[in-house]
Amino acid sequence: MKEKILICKKCEIMQSVPEDIAEYADRLYRLLDTKDRAADSLMEERLLICEKCEKHEGGTCLSCGCYTIVRVMKKDSRCPQKKW
Repeated sequence: MKEKILICKKCEIMQSVPEDIAEYADRLYRLLDTKDRAADSLMEERLLICEKCEKHEGGTCLSCGCYTIVRVMKKDSRCPQKKW
């Protein structure tokens, strides 16, 4: 059975997928209020967990459809698989 790929309804970034996700993520990070940003060490820790996850493919979380780089940058974000 083919797994359904979900699109995140919270961030709605799929409406205009950028050609360069790293540049897009950097711009979003700079727009986040500093009190809402995850620390660099926390983002790195989260990304390592995501990269090892069976639901992670090509920088995208197949559980929710978000780009993982975008999900990890907000301090109060949660993993849809409850891994972080």
